[in-house]
Amino acid sequence: MINNLILNKETIWIKKIDEIKTTLDICVYDDFKASSIMGGPSGIALFNFYYSKFKNEQSSYDIGYELIGKIFESINSGKNNYSFSGGVAGIGWLIEHLKEQEFIDSNCNEMLCELDDLVYEKMTQDIQSRNFDYLHGALGFGLYFLSRLKERSNIENYLIKLVDELEKISTLDINDGIKWPPLLINDDNKGVISNLSLSHGMASIVAFLSRVYRNNILKEKSYRLLNGAIIYILNNKLDLLNFHSCFPSMIFEVNKPSSSRLAWCYGDLGIGISIYQAGIATDNNQWVNKGIEILLHSTKRINYNTTYVVDAGLCHGTAGIAHIYNRMYRYTKNSTFKEAADFWFLKTLEMANFEDGLAGYKAWRNKETGGDLNEAGLLEGISGIGLALISYISDIDPAWDECLLLS
Repeated sequence: MINNLILNKETIWIKKIDEIKTTLDICVYDDFKASSIMGGPSGIALFNFYYSKFKNEQSSYDIGYELIGKIFESINSGKNNYSFSGGVAGIGWLIEHLKEQEFIDSNCNEMLCELDDLVYEKMTQDIQSRNFDYLHGALGFGLYFLSRLKERSNIENYLIKLVDELEKISTLDINDGIKWPPLLINDDNKGVISNLSLSHGMASIVAFLSRVYRNNILKEKSYRLLNGAIIYILNNKLDLLNFHSCFPSMIFEVNKPSSSRLAWCYGDLGIGISIYQAGIATDNNQWVNKGIEILLHSTKRINYNTTYVVDAGLCHGTAGIAHIYNRMYRYTKNSTFKEAADFWFLKTLEMANFEDGLAGYKAWRNKETGGDLNEAGLLEGISGIGLALISYISDIDPAWDECLLLS
């Protein structure tokens, strides 16, 4: 059954991608001030640009370009959130990405130069308040600045500042490990020593430092911090006889380890791919092989009791899982990753079962906060699902996933 569905992907998958496209075309956004790379019009614009390349047609390109114009108007006309996930730093990254991929050729450098200085000011504020989170704090600004390195010579100084400050809040652990406190400041961190995740924790530090090293910035310090971070993460590996996952989501003051979910945001997928990337960036085969080992083990987890998967979005759903395995297949050509991607993309199709959903999809929310809801954006919505599907059935490089620290 699975093989037949995969063989018919030219009709099955394209039909779903087209349905997502049609659904997004009728989504109405009046509040462009609420736009961000992870949600809303920016994610829809990104989908439209890649869809236009996938279908080799102009109308979707025009829609994407129009959306970008409206987003720029909103930036110029009001008070903005600056974070990578929820604000203009992510939109700035998007503009650089669209230029890099030759979707747009307009020169926005003057506006982005003004944005650079504002983002740096906000980054220093977040550093002072110890908010180093990638989605909502200083590390996200670092990802934006990495995208701007080719445009301004002084951007490197901003990144040096961030790496130096990262070092200051780190502490040594056993066996030369280096750990960081929780990066996102909130009430949920009571009793937490470290968060290991890609979305809010040490895997994001590994991913960021790998990119810093790759760009020849503070190479000695970046490598030392990378090495210490990876040692610390590996020192906290779970006993696989008693747990489903290789690693917990968090390390607590009181030792109470538990298995982590299978998802982009938390757990083995983000940890494994960040260690793999560190190995590639630094030419460290031990790290490359360790990352692959972690990810291969994760492919064995396929039911709810071991994965805790309840929706289809990139953040914590089937499309995010499938896309990471598809990424790893592209990187390694290991057939196990291909089989895992096939499995989870089929699960993604099965998740489209809501009559009142967007293309059949809804993002999970608990009943206490209103229950499942319709999401159009990148991180939890159908724009992200559509982008993952395009990368699955085409040869188009999913370079867009750099915003998720996957490339």
